[in-house]
Amino acid sequence: MDTTEDRHKREMMEIRRRHQRELKEVTDRQNREMTEIQERHTRELAPPKRRRVPTPTTENLRNPCLYVMGGKSGQVVFSMVEKLDSKTEDWGDVDSMSTKRGKFAAVVLANQLYVLGGNDFRSSPTDAVERFDTRTCTWTKVSPMSTARADFAAAVLGGAIYAIGGMGEDGELETVERFDPCSETWTQAVSVSGTRCGHCAVTLDNLLYALGGFDGDKIVNTVERFDLRTGCWSSVTPMLTPRKDFAAAALNGTIYVLGGHDDEATQLETMEQFDPGQGRWARAPSMNTERSAFSAAVLGGELYALGGLDNYYNKLDSVERFVPRAGAWVAGPSLPTARSDHTAAVLGDKV
Repeated sequence: MDTTEDRHKREMMEIRRRHQRELKEVTDRQNREMTEIQERHTRELAPPKRRRVPTPTTENLRNPCLYVMGGKSGQVVFSMVEKLDSKTEDWGDVDSMSTKRGKFAAVVLANQLYVLGGNDFRSSPTDAVERFDTRTCTWTKVSPMSTARADFAAAVLGGAIYAIGGMGEDGELETVERFDPCSETWTQAVSVSGTRCGHCAVTLDNLLYALGGFDGDKIVNTVERFDLRTGCWSSVTPMLTPRKDFAAAALNGTIYVLGGHDDEATQLETMEQFDPGQGRWARAPSMNTERSAFSAAVLGGELYALGGLDNYYNKLDSVERFVPRAGAWVAGPSLPTARSDHTAAVLGDKV
């Protein structure tokens, strides 16, 4: 039989155990509440998520592939075409273009690939244009441009192709011509404000941007854009760095310019981005490799930089891609053939 002292000890032990359980429950509840509060504060203080703007080259495409066309290695000018399968990340061959080209332009219109102008195998500017149809996997010659031009830029605006500036047979050009795919004819359009070659062109929000390049005297950072509604070019905030033989692309509502070389012939690895809403340029993560005379394209929401020339003017087969969500460049599948002065574009099956 328990004594009074034993009963008191047992009661005190039960009280202590109950207090320990209650204290643990209170502590656990406080920890859960603090965790929930911290997570909520983190969400509230985080920068707002940016709305994803579909990229024209990949919007409504099934099985998109990245095509790399032409270019040169040493004195050899290519007509060959290779494509990267976005699912397998393997490169495969495609029927070659009918014309060998370097320093030319390429655009995608109605899921057909157009290649325009450039230097032919004699290093002379050409006006030749051809078109690749993914349904038949064949190249077809199209009406030539009005002016033979190389080292120029082209982009699609309002369902038409615009060829801007470049090098003609007598020097740098400021002229612009427009291709109507319905009539398959070229007509003169409004010229840019001054001569440009080795520049880039990008379309974003129904505006056509012409960026950087060489104006016949120096490498420039100037930017202008064409508004189809007004039919006029107007100046835009200049890039942070003058560039020639660089690459540019639109991704998620932002224009990215990358690589190229400056007035001292130094190859660049830097990248900058333009926010059209704020009208400002900002530094962006640099590539892992300096490169100029290369190509860039957007595939799967990532920006690919392909081939080109390094700081010692060696031809590159390396590929790297910028992953916006990580804010970093990572290695991609190398080109089967090292090349420079080529172009790249994304094509797929129309949904």
